[in-house]
Amino acid sequence: MNARTISLPDLAAERKRNTALSLSEGFAGAKHTGALAASIQPFAQKPGKGSGGDARRDPADDYKALGMVLPLYYRCRQLVLGIEKSGNRVPARTMSELKTLEKSVATEIRKLHPLLFQRFDDFQLDRFLRAMPFLRLSSGRWVFGSENLNAAWPKTEQKRSFLLMSGRVSLFADSNGIGENMEISVGAVFGERHFQLGDETVGDVVAAAAHCLEPCIVGILSSDVLEASYADRAFGNKRIAQTIRWAPALARATLPDGDPNKPKVDFDTMSYDEKNETFNKLASGPVKTGLVDFSKVSTLLHLQEGEEVLSDISLDESVLVVQHGSLEVKADVTLTERLDAKPPKKVRMRIHLEKAEKLAGDSIFDKLDPYCIVKLGEFKRFQTTVQWNVGPNPTFDHDGVLVYSGEEEIEFTVMDYDKFSADDLCGSLTMKVDDLYDGFRGKIELQRPKRSLGGAKDDDHMMEPAGKLFISVRWDYEKVNALMKPPKQRTWEDQVLFNLNKTEAWGHEKIMLGNIFTRTLEQATSQMPYDMKLTNFRVIAASQKGTREKVTVLKTAKKRFLDFIRRSGREKQFMQACRQQSLDKQSTVKQIARRLLEKWESEEQTELMRKGLMDKKPVEEAIDPSRFRVAYRGTKATIYIRNALNLPGEGWFDKLDPYAIVRFRGGKQEVKTSVLQDAGTDPEWNNEGTLVYNGEVALEVSVWDYDTYSADDLIATGIIQVEQFCNGFEGMVPLSAPGKGKKKTVKQALITIGILWDIPDQAGGSKKALQDQRLTLQN
Repeated sequence: MNARTISLPDLAAERKRNTALSLSEGFAGAKHTGALAASIQPFAQKPGKGSGGDARRDPADDYKALGMVLPLYYRCRQLVLGIEKSGNRVPARTMSELKTLEKSVATEIRKLHPLLFQRFDDFQLDRFLRAMPFLRLSSGRWVFGSENLNAAWPKTEQKRSFLLMSGRVSLFADSNGIGENMEISVGAVFGERHFQLGDETVGDVVAAAAHCLEPCIVGILSSDVLEASYADRAFGNKRIAQTIRWAPALARATLPDGDPNKPKVDFDTMSYDEKNETFNKLASGPVKTGLVDFSKVSTLLHLQEGEEVLSDISLDESVLVVQHGSLEVKADVTLTERLDAKPPKKVRMRIHLEKAEKLAGDSIFDKLDPYCIVKLGEFKRFQTTVQWNVGPNPTFDHDGVLVYSGEEEIEFTVMDYDKFSADDLCGSLTMKVDDLYDGFRGKIELQRPKRSLGGAKDDDHMMEPAGKLFISVRWDYEKVNALMKPPKQRTWEDQVLFNLNKTEAWGHEKIMLGNIFTRTLEQATSQMPYDMKLTNFRVIAASQKGTREKVTVLKTAKKRFLDFIRRSGREKQFMQACRQQSLDKQSTVKQIARRLLEKWESEEQTELMRKGLMDKKPVEEAIDPSRFRVAYRGTKATIYIRNALNLPGEGWFDKLDPYAIVRFRGGKQEVKTSVLQDAGTDPEWNNEGTLVYNGEVALEVSVWDYDTYSADDLIATGIIQVEQFCNGFEGMVPLSAPGKGKKKTVKQALITIGILWDIPDQAGGSKKALQDQRLTLQN
């Protein structure tokens, strides 16, 4: 095996110590000429440039600046190496050019693998570049593999991985370079074993063989390289220990509880010597020892303004402490309207028609046959049965229900029934629904047009009193659910939740409290009609006013941090401190939530004003029938069969014995009323039953005439479509006589049906609890 190392002194500070090597056209077991001679060969173009590139590559992935400066740095470095090997003095100009190129490469190489190079400060990165060997490989060469490929590296206890700085490489799971492979591009770290910086991985790829698909430059990451890069870590460990011991968030773990009768220790107001003296006096031996060990396994991150803290694992598994500068903790904030916090919604009006007094239109020779019609909006209505020959003071004692959907007016009309001609108006009154806000019980004054020419119904001067109607109205309320009204939702991305200044920490609450910490923050809106969801937490280096210095952050893995807390012997006290800090952070999140809600409401009002809808009432949104058929499948529906009017088929000597059957189209279940003997054309059943809904598109109603000695006769049928009953139903369904060629009756046959749905499980929450709540509201 040929020797692979060529010494290159540390040109800045360690001229007597050889810390690096540089190779050209070299790979394990191959013969190659000196680096200086190889450097005069033409340098390969960047991938995607010229005929040798792959046109399929995205231009955004090309590191143009690094691709331009890296060849120059490589050749200058080889030149200096050759001069040093020959024993001659390196010219000052050449040395200056090398240092300039070195700084340019250091600037651009951070973009190559941000996660890796966040772990190096500028001085460490300079030493890293001087110590890192380069491989310059042509297309078709093997970076590593089996002895059959003549690419086996000598076994060593050192860590060894590769950083692809230019070109493309294909990785194989088989050491002989056969079978499935994976292509990697510029910036990837790969090798035969995982590469780690302390406890941290860097998102590297492990393979058994690596093959160059085009000319490449590959850097070798070894233990020697890291040792040279972090030569100053011994001094850095002391600074890390100082950062932790003086961090206010970690004080309950590093310092004993103070005397409540004495002032609280505040390190921010102390000098450096006073801090050390106070800490050495108060801290226990295990804490001091733990800090020393803790500092050795922690990582320092160096961030540019606006740069995100990167980690191969979730930041939930790490603790961050700001050593210099400041950080911003950002997250996506989602606010979702909490429907159970909205006031109950009016859904039905239950109207009891008690009686009427002094109705107009009665005479000695023709007593009134009154009935009352209640109409809500244009289409919703119910009607009482006809009170035969009772005169001007009928007693209706009738209960009706109407589904309320935001209608503005309700109309009460009393008519005088006439079998052979149009019915006559006794009196009517139109009321504003808003006047019935809390219900109503009492009498209303009916009016009708005066019997004079030219009178108009809407002219108050042409109306006359027409009696009184005694009524009571009460409301049914229901809690709004997600099927009745989709909740409003909005997400604000990258909202700054917290600003972390020097010695402040992030992540320790999450490690100690787990998911309770996130839930505590999200409960900031518990007193608001919205639920909060915090996702996609990110930690960003904040801008430094008046300076471009980097932000330095201490990062520690969860396992190491928990070991330190346990060794300190103050786990319970620190847990209590984390709970208090979580509540403090909750107050900050609450202020952010209020600000976002105010902004949201302001934008909505502005949009309504722009559209001219500010004074209009919101339109009730109906449930989409297709969505309803899926969401309510398997849900029970309570069917109310109240009464029917003007049923056909009655003879002079044979009164009807009617009963009604209701079923969903195609279903086997049915609700059947009792038979009313000799009830005639206006039966009143007031029956109820339940049906299980299985996605049917219609509800079928049929009315039959019972016959003791023969088959029952079908009198009339009606249909309620899914679009009508998906929001519940209360009203009169038109009935039609079966068969063709039937003679039409003077009066339209009608049946009053009510449908009330149980709360489906998909609506959220406990179904039984919601039903009990609805019954309570009704009562």
